[in-house]
Amino acid sequence: MNKISNLELNLLKLFKGDLPLYKSYWIYYVLGNFLISAPLLLVTKFQIQKFIYSFSLYLVINLIYYFSSCIGVWRSSQSYKGNKILAFLARFVVVIGIITTVLELRTVISIIYS
Repeated sequence: MNKISNLELNLLKLFKGDLPLYKSYWIYYVLGNFLISAPLLLVTKFQIQKFIYSFSLYLVINLIYYFSSCIGVWRSSQSYKGNKILAFLARFVVVIGIITTVLELRTVISIIYS
């Protein structure tokens, strides 16, 4: 298998919850979301309004990955056989992250349409 198909296979395993909890949380949820979201930290309001269609597409792709990683961590935590506190904390962080993301989306949408 080449690298792309390995990545696709791992993303499918992530979504199904077949990856170990540490891998789905630290690699795909924390590191993956940071790498995908990092360019958003550099974007100004003017740039968002100037490149609205590109930004919107990027935002949709970012959200698809984000929610897929949330589902993956949630499912991995359900099948986790180790310390149940770690599984609970992983789900707790996902819930807090989703709430924060929804609130931030309101802000971003108001910037786009202002």
